[in-house]
Amino acid sequence: MTALFVSAPLWAQDMEVVVPHETRDVKMPSGDAARGIPMPDGSLDQEVFRARRQRLMNAMDGGVAVIFAAERIGGRSRQNMDFYYLTGLAYEEGAALVLAPQAETWKEYLFLKPVNPESNIWDGERATLGRAMELGTGFGKVYRTNRLPSVLAKTVRASDPMEMVYLGPIVGYTSPVPHALDVARKVVARIPGASVRLADRILPELRQTKDKSEIELVQRAINITGQALVNAMQAVKPGMTEYELKLVIENTFRANGSRRPAFGSIVGSGPNGAILHYRDDTREMRDGEVVLCDVGAEWEQYAADVTRTFPINGRFSKRQREVYNTVLRAHRAALQQCKPGALLREDIHMAAVKVIEEAGFTDKFPHGTSHFLGLQVHDVGVSEVPLTPGTIITIEPGIYLPDENLGIRIEDDVLITQSGYRILSNHIPRTIEEIEALMAKGSAKR
Repeated sequence: MTALFVSAPLWAQDMEVVVPHETRDVKMPSGDAARGIPMPDGSLDQEVFRARRQRLMNAMDGGVAVIFAAERIGGRSRQNMDFYYLTGLAYEEGAALVLAPQAETWKEYLFLKPVNPESNIWDGERATLGRAMELGTGFGKVYRTNRLPSVLAKTVRASDPMEMVYLGPIVGYTSPVPHALDVARKVVARIPGASVRLADRILPELRQTKDKSEIELVQRAINITGQALVNAMQAVKPGMTEYELKLVIENTFRANGSRRPAFGSIVGSGPNGAILHYRDDTREMRDGEVVLCDVGAEWEQYAADVTRTFPINGRFSKRQREVYNTVLRAHRAALQQCKPGALLREDIHMAAVKVIEEAGFTDKFPHGTSHFLGLQVHDVGVSEVPLTPGTIITIEPGIYLPDENLGIRIEDDVLITQSGYRILSNHIPRTIEEIEALMAKGSAKR
């Protein structure tokens, strides 16, 4: 491609986006030289995120969009996953990404919070702007956020038509106005003739279809989750608390390199298994009961979400077998509908509902059978349109009988392929026979 500039600094144009290049004196930062420079975290390199931004700009077909990072990251607060998906910056707070596909030169800008030298003492060093920052982030133009208002005004003014493209989300009228929408409205209010265009399905559609590298990351999270569930099945025994079993699961996550659970682990025994989002984990598990474990490791921001229900003493009772096998038949019926062109509710969910209702458990399955999985455990996607290859969904029918102190759910993570589906969590024991055989081995070891 023809260079945009013929004199230093040297730049090359890649995929219509100006990309910083190393020079004799400034190389790609690494080691201590990278301290304070936000860089993509994990195994995906800058080219992956740059290609995603290009696909988004192609789909925008003009206009200017802004995507904000989370204001605070840490504890239970994660990065805005749209921002991460497009930049790879998992831990950069208060940043913003601007995309202007019609711009002649700068089609993408990264804005970072201003540097506060005193904050560096408490929160760690943050580097100054320059070529090293551009190389590390992968952006040809990096500014501080105090320049965001003027850049937005300039880029919208230069677009044709003059418009901000709002990428979502759409929220109810009782919720606060999303920051990106509020900014878009304020920008166009100051430019006569400018407007805001809604394009809230572009990013969900892009994120719904996973590429090979994303599928591998989800698979790694699932493999760790599977090992944790196997360890839990072999460790559980009457008298153990739910919290102790949760520790077995989450310690396995950490021992295998997962930084954190993808969501709050659900470990519910006896009557707590019938509480869909049970969190307390304080109960002592009893002989003759089952325990429902709905858990998922996170690997490089990607989530697993698998549920297994198993007997605390290692053997299902006759009633537990009856209910479990009904859920398993519903699970299999839903799987048979998993293919390109299927609809989440009309095809997959209703196949599971039919089995459960025919078995006499009407109204005992109060939730959906499937949701999208990826960067979030309930990932974005467009559920109203037919499924396409590369989509990862859950299959998770359940039956909940609080009067019998019984809740059973079986959940697997499923990839839609060109010809049908592949169960990414297929290696985790699922049938009664598989579970009881594994638990017998665990009991023999104790």
